[in-house]
Amino acid sequence: MNVKKMIAMICAIGFLVASCKKDPIGTSKTPCTGATPEFLSLYSNASQQQQLTDMNLVDAEVHSYSFEVNTPKTVCSIGYQSCAGLSQIPYVIEIRDSVSNAVLFSGSSLFDSLAMSYMSIPPLSLMPNHTYTVNRIQTNWPIYITQTIGRVLYQPGNLTIQFPINQGALKITSSHFYGNGGPMANFALPCIDLVYQ
Repeated sequence: MNVKKMIAMICAIGFLVASCKKDPIGTSKTPCTGATPEFLSLYSNASQQQQLTDMNLVDAEVHSYSFEVNTPKTVCSIGYQSCAGLSQIPYVIEIRDSVSNAVLFSGSSLFDSLAMSYMSIPPLSLMPNHTYTVNRIQTNWPIYITQTIGRVLYQPGNLTIQFPINQGALKITSSHFYGNGGPMANFALPCIDLVYQ
């Protein structure tokens, strides 16, 4: 094979690889059709009703909340906003069955540090009145545990917020922060968006 053909083949392979590469930030909202913004509405309403502060806080590797739905729902996308120092380090997102502790979904993704960004997931059906937990996990923080902070609602001067919090079909029953940092229960509500079909 002559040099020109080899260079042409290498360039063609490079073009194919580059064109198939996924957006590492996942900035598109979601491919979910008819998506409902229940979590973000709940988050906004809880902030106003309980006079909670929306900020980056809680230096723990795992930020999570437990939730139920009152009608069958299918999760198709999960949104998060990275800590600025970790925008090039993937987070693991899990959804677990809280009763059996079985992992129903686990995947990793980079998230934008300037705005909420989304990762698509295979459609995940949720049963009404059954408890699930969504975890945002970051164990690959460089030097300082403070880089594990994330966007949360919390009440300054108080160690807990009031659960349950309801919006539409979604009910958040509790929150947990643990790992290298914490453990703290019901201290804040992490901003992890679940998008339904």
